[in-house]
Amino acid sequence: MRYFLAYLITVGLLLVLIFVLFTGGGNDKPKTVVTKKTLVSFADTDAEVSLGIDGPINANSLHEQVRIEVNNNDATLNIIRGYDGDVVKTRSFANTENAYSAFLSALSTAGFTRGDKDEKLKSEAGACPLGMRYTFQFKDGTGKVLSRYWSTSCGGTKTYLGNTNLTITLFQAQIPDYSELVSDTSL
Repeated sequence: MRYFLAYLITVGLLLVLIFVLFTGGGNDKPKTVVTKKTLVSFADTDAEVSLGIDGPINANSLHEQVRIEVNNNDATLNIIRGYDGDVVKTRSFANTENAYSAFLSALSTAGFTRGDKDEKLKSEAGACPLGMRYTFQFKDGTGKVLSRYWSTSCGGTKTYLGNTNLTITLFQAQIPDYSELVSDTSL
């Protein structure tokens, strides 16, 4: 009987030990619940989303880029020549918080904030040298970059895990007469 009682106590202590190990030992600290803000929740802030389209790697005098930046006040198209960021054409269009909210919601559906954060893939420099490189960036109201991913027209390596074609189309749709405005470029 004494051995049986010792056996029961030993099994009980083992169960208590296993319980303590797997539940954190009865720590009285409250668990913190982290709530990730959605893209749409930034509609009433100074946050900005942008798309960069960088053309084939060629001579400085031939190189072209397009940048579309959208926030709750305006949508801006910049056409850039060369590698030094010389803006040759800018057009801005008024935006509203409701329109921006709808746009951010559509970008969420397209997977705008999904990407590979591998440091080895951080830069798109040199990728797809004869095609297009696309950058997708999200900044908070202070200018801090919350996400920046890239993709190419060549396929293969990329960090952007959203729907590239849908995202590009959504950005271009924010600029009235986009096709006409970029008609003098090769982009």
